[in-house]
Amino acid sequence: MIDKLTISERKCPECSGKLPGRADQKFCSDRCRSQFNNAKRQAAKEKRPEFLDTIPKAILKNWKILKELNVNGKTKVKKSRMEGMGFNFRYLTSYHTTQKLDTYKFCFDQGYLEIKDGFVLLVVQVDQVE
Repeated sequence: MIDKLTISERKCPECSGKLPGRADQKFCSDRCRSQFNNAKRQAAKEKRPEFLDTIPKAILKNWKILKELNVNGKTKVKKSRMEGMGFNFRYLTSYHTTQKLDTYKFCFDQGYLEIKDGFVLLVVQVDQVE
């Protein structure tokens, strides 16, 4: 059983206001809860290196570009078109080398193989676990 004196002395960690109500209540309002958690997330984000945000964004952008261009599951496009859309060939999630020593590069399930004359073959990896 919780002591009533302890309950009346509890304070909101955001505004230091009293906490009426439930014994397990941590904040006096949704506003204080949101402000507290937003500040906590912002402080954690400031400690992180910038690349932890930029690389996942680049990979996701690459995936979106591949998905947009590869409507049939296997498509041949100009490498320059991909670059014009903002595709960054430095960022990928995996690769697969075939017996013929062709290396397919993937952003999640969307992949590509650089072929001759400035073209890229886009493919979809079918053995992805859902």
